[in-house]
Amino acid sequence: MIALNLRQKMIGCFCLHLLFYIILGAIFLKDFDMFNDDVTLLINAGNLSNICLEIRRYEKNYIIRHDDDDFTKVIEYIDKAQRAVPKVVEELKIMQQPTHLEDLTAKLSAYEESFIALKEECESEGGISGCPQRDVVRRLGQGLVKISEDLVHFEQMKMEDFIATFKAGLVKAAVFLVLLSVFTIALLYNSIIKPLKKVENTAIEIANGTFSHIPVDEKKGEVRSVLRAFNKMVTDLEEQQEQLFQAKKLSSIGTLASGTAHQINNPLNNIATSCQLALTEVDPEKEPLLAKMLETINQETERAGEIVRGLLEFSRAQTFSLQPYPLTAVIDKVRLLVACEIPSGITLETDIPRDIILFIDVQKLVEALLNLCINAVQAIPKPPGTVLIKAEQDEGGTHAVITVSDTGIGIEKENLQKIFDPFFTTKNAGNGTGLGLAVVYGIIKKQNGQIRVDSEKGKGTCFTITLPLNRNFELGNSSSKS
Repeated sequence: MIALNLRQKMIGCFCLHLLFYIILGAIFLKDFDMFNDDVTLLINAGNLSNICLEIRRYEKNYIIRHDDDDFTKVIEYIDKAQRAVPKVVEELKIMQQPTHLEDLTAKLSAYEESFIALKEECESEGGISGCPQRDVVRRLGQGLVKISEDLVHFEQMKMEDFIATFKAGLVKAAVFLVLLSVFTIALLYNSIIKPLKKVENTAIEIANGTFSHIPVDEKKGEVRSVLRAFNKMVTDLEEQQEQLFQAKKLSSIGTLASGTAHQINNPLNNIATSCQLALTEVDPEKEPLLAKMLETINQETERAGEIVRGLLEFSRAQTFSLQPYPLTAVIDKVRLLVACEIPSGITLETDIPRDIILFIDVQKLVEALLNLCINAVQAIPKPPGTVLIKAEQDEGGTHAVITVSDTGIGIEKENLQKIFDPFFTTKNAGNGTGLGLAVVYGIIKKQNGQIRVDSEKGKGTCFTITLPLNRNFELGNSSSKS
């Protein structure tokens, strides 16, 4: 079955309506011509009938009064009838009619001969009243009137049949037009109104906080494209709401972390200072156990201090200095800093166009990308493995899309929603505090960007960062690859 889009359906309905009106107009025009012919014939038949009646009237006057003027009138009307007969007979040839109507010309000729014979024979014999020819004339006259009346009646019946047929045709045309209109309305309802109603109801549900998609038919068309675009918008809105919720959650945790970190920082400093003073007073050779315990306290205090500094960094309202800066230069800084963290067998690859200029805080973005690269390296349990940093412009040319992907172990699906939460980590104890990705999230959001993560267990992880481009700063169009 051929699948038509909305435009094709509308054009098809318009052409169907137009074809219907053309056919209807042609039928009505043909019926009008037939009606015109019938009316003309009825008028001619009526005139002929009136002429025959005049002939009979003057015939009776002549028989009663024997007036030559009446005789002359009869002859004149016979001549007029003979001139009118050809018109009627010509029209009768193209339609069905009683066969005796064809005898009209012969009847007129016979009547004329009989009427002339009546005058010549009966007047010479002494009178018309008792003349046998009079009965012949009267019989022929009655036949003329009968034929003319039958002709009028025949045309009247034809007119009635035509009117009945025309009414039936009008009813059929009206019924077909109603059905065609119902079909068109149903098509418009199913193709436009019904989908728009679904969009309206879904929009109301979205406003109430329920993100649901509209079922999309497999049929191609403009409405299908609109519904698919609407579903994509719903997906994007759902993701943005999740990010907004994440931002609010991080903001609340940041406020709590800031107060907690300040309260913990001073005792930790006192512990670290006291531990270091105690270490200077202890002889490791004489009291090795005590020295080892003090060293452990010092190390754990430093570790706790790092956690506190991470909390403060996460919660602090940082001042960002935004400026136009090439992304290639940022990646070069990241490569230099991460080089010592990459073990043998793991490769760091980059694919960064030189024409991508961002409006960013350089040091903060370096910190964020460095954190992602270290996480990517640590996610690869054993060589070989690859970490890829790639960038390109989006379709609108207003943002850069940066991806940091690895071939590591991936992230469980249930952990993806918690990956940016402070203190959440999938690393072993002692290998991470769970604040790195939270800090990355804050840095990207502060620079008017977006970050999301896609991962599949056993197939690696990909972080996607979207940052605004600086359109007033341009460099060459070549790419840097390694």
